[in-house]
Amino acid sequence: MQLNAEKTKIMCFHETTQVRNARETPRRSQGKSVWPAPFHILSMFPDYTNPNSRPHTYPGFVSTPLQEVKQIDYLGLRLDPMLTMKPAVASIQEKANKGHSLALAVSYSLRYDKHHSNPTLCRSPVEMLNLWKSCVLPHFLLYIRYISDASQLQALQASLNRSLSTTLHVYGHPTALLAETGIPPLYITQKLQLAQLRFRLHFSPPATIQHFLWQLWQPLLQFVPLNTIETRMQTAVCHVDMAHRDPDSPMPQNVNMAKILNKEKSYKKYLESQCSDQWRKHLELTLSDPPGRV
Repeated sequence: MQLNAEKTKIMCFHETTQVRNARETPRRSQGKSVWPAPFHILSMFPDYTNPNSRPHTYPGFVSTPLQEVKQIDYLGLRLDPMLTMKPAVASIQEKANKGHSLALAVSYSLRYDKHHSNPTLCRSPVEMLNLWKSCVLPHFLLYIRYISDASQLQALQASLNRSLSTTLHVYGHPTALLAETGIPPLYITQKLQLAQLRFRLHFSPPATIQHFLWQLWQPLLQFVPLNTIETRMQTAVCHVDMAHRDPDSPMPQNVNMAKILNKEKSYKKYLESQCSDQWRKHLELTLSDPPGRV
């Protein structure tokens, strides 16, 4: 297999200083460098007898070092070496800001530009809300399951509230605005996605890698940190679907009656109703408290 060194980049996760220093040292034998340090591509082409053909030349091979980066996009999710998810949050906000600018431009055009056939044309707030849901909201929801830090989630929620208020020109209490527009808070959506992800891993075909890893992690859940995605999935299920915290417990009837390919979608609809009830109860408690306590 041939690899293009110019198009190949690497990044190490959770690497300590000792491990990093060890891997950057060429492997030696009898005081001579026999093999280069890891993250090099060894090749016999072009002519390895020419020492100027590549930066490093070893007996019989040509070594080309690979570029090491501090962040990388994996299926659209921006990752950093220590998985702090700060680059991911910054990327989400950047994409949401671009979508917000697009929504504002279209909103301004529909509000003030006169149509050639109807000079009094003015779009309704419902259409502006649907435009915002199409251009901005998906960026906040797509990778939210991987955000484990509460402060990062709050920062995303604040950005979402500002974008929604600016688009609709409604500058009131953010909780009331979310309730009026039917947009659940991000922490509720995050729990729904984590519960759905556990369902997907547990009911995936036994021959798949994700099912094997899921079964491998089950005996170790009580020993792993609380911020791991395995623990967070179990905690989310306890919050939004307490009756099915045991994945082997009987599922709702609509899930059992669904086809195999539609079971996850049916379970998601069931979770949406559960989360909607919990959000409604939270709103009732919030609105029933005196203003000083909210």
